Amino acid sequence: MTSRILSLAVLVTAFAFAPSLADAAGSCSGYAVIQSYDAGKKLAKIKYVKGRENQFLPRPEGGVANSKLPKPCRGKIKKRTDLVITPTGGRMTVTQIRANFSGKMLNDTEDAAWVPGRLETLIAGKTKVVVLVRQGLGKDAPYGITTIYLPITEEERAEIARIEAQVEDVD
Repeated sequence: MTSRILSLAVLVTAFAFAPSLADAAGSCSGYAVIQSYDAGKKLAKIKYVKGRENQFLPRPEGGVANSKLPKPCRGKIKKRTDLVITPTGGRMTVTQIRANFSGKMLNDTEDAAWVPGRLETLIAGKTKVVVLVRQGLGKDAPYGITTIYLPITEEERAEIARIEAQVEDVD
């Protein structure tokens, strides 16, 4: 159980520092609301917004309370609000929709309608998500969303509380 809490703490810390680390790898993450999705063009229009880390994971002691799009990402990413979505393909090429708490990909990679259907649900609910944006291969390749992280649910918060209640402090 302690290892699960430790893993969660590492994930939260990584989330806090991910933009600067991800920038070195050619990607940036930020809070966004997906405004529309054009299935024919496979493009999503997003709006970057301020977000709170605890909407996605519980805030660790001393953790950052809120976040804006990181400075290294603002110039090259913020202007790009029409982003490519890859609705089908292999696990490494499809735009992944992930649950933060469990860290697992939710996509049904066999169903071409799954990602567009989930995007429509997020659009209708004006749901704030974390998007990981990366430029495709090549200098003039378009930018796309590689991963969408969903906010944490009440059921997941209850599971975290249950796990924390079972953990004993060892000094």
